[in-house]
Amino acid sequence: MKKFIFFTLLSLMLLILGNASAVAQETQERIMTIQELAESLSKNNIQLKIANTSVKVADAKIGAVKTNRLPDISTDVSAFYLSDVTIYDTGFKKLQKVDLPNFGNQFNVKANQLLFAGGKINKSIALSELSKSLSENQLNNTEQSIKLNGIELYLNLYNLQNQKNILENNKNLASKRTQNTKFFYDQNMITKNEMLRAQVLERQLEQSILQVQNAIFITNKNLTLLTGLDENILIIPTIDNINHNIRKQDEQYYRQIAFSKNPQITGSDMQIAIAEKNLELTQTDRLPALAAFAGYNANRPQTTGTPIDLYSNTYQVGLSLSYNIGSIYKNSKKEAVDKIVIDQAEQQKEAVRQQIESDVNAAYKNYHQAIQQREVSIINQEAASENYRITELKYKNQLVTYIEIIDAANTKLQAELQELDDQTNIILNYVRLLRVTGEL
Repeated sequence: MKKFIFFTLLSLMLLILGNASAVAQETQERIMTIQELAESLSKNNIQLKIANTSVKVADAKIGAVKTNRLPDISTDVSAFYLSDVTIYDTGFKKLQKVDLPNFGNQFNVKANQLLFAGGKINKSIALSELSKSLSENQLNNTEQSIKLNGIELYLNLYNLQNQKNILENNKNLASKRTQNTKFFYDQNMITKNEMLRAQVLERQLEQSILQVQNAIFITNKNLTLLTGLDENILIIPTIDNINHNIRKQDEQYYRQIAFSKNPQITGSDMQIAIAEKNLELTQTDRLPALAAFAGYNANRPQTTGTPIDLYSNTYQVGLSLSYNIGSIYKNSKKEAVDKIVIDQAEQQKEAVRQQIESDVNAAYKNYHQAIQQREVSIINQEAASENYRITELKYKNQLVTYIEIIDAANTKLQAELQELDDQTNIILNYVRLLRVTGEL
């Protein structure tokens, strides 16, 4: 009996814990504006964190290169045992043994300071600063790409959730029609075929709702991963605070902004500057290097002449001039490579410029196409809704067949979905236009 009570209590506890876990895992809805989306992306997105770290690495490298301006200082200390000297003749016969002080040590300090090397250090620092600027530009480009990706998912989620609402409203209408057809069939006013078609249409709408719901889950999962949010949050997008008034500027306006602000264009300029700086660095190898040096030495014992256990101290100060003669015939080849790299960077900039011009054209045309389609879809949606209302009224009065009301219902559904798509596409294509102009 006690065992029975024990297992019963254990089962109840496991059941309670299981229910508590299930409740904890329930999806929580969260209304999120597009501004909150951007903040979450900037704070949590892993790709942006990686790009930020790249900027920090580039900044640290500048500090490392600047240390080349400082003098090189080295020191060494040694202590040793020095044996006595044994002298042999050429036949290796021992002739004499000379006693020496057996304990010895040395102390040396050396310092070198580069005075002139054709500006190599300053040019290396400038090159590192250009690399940092390029990393910052790449961070900006990554941030805008991530924002575009996030907004596309955000608007897609908005569209899907509203599709679901439209489908559910149409399913409610279909359920009422199914009830009406059953009533008419029971009254022998219509054939069974019409009732069956009503049921099929209702189930088709149920299938469409299931498909859209699944797409909502997938899109929401991708969006939570991108923004670094908990996977149990269901994001509810809103476009109420999005300024999507129609822009009147022409294509030339957006093209000029893109040529001045698009990160890919500015990145191309930096690649050219880096290639030119590399050429300057290569050319510095043709110049001599001038350095100042100083040193101090202390040695014990003295073995020159009569051995004596004393320190001998010396120091030296001077200038050294060095020149790599091989640069006369080697550097021309290196400089030729650097010049080709500059030409390549300039060609790549032109290719990027042409691509941006094409992207601006496509984004601008798609934006205005979406505006025009929305104007038509609003009229079509109103007409389709009115057509459905009239057809349904006629059907209730047995003035039209059920095929006509199905056509009217499908027309109404497609018009509503199309109006939703066009509304979303206006915002989406304007966002893409901002992305290509570098202003997202």
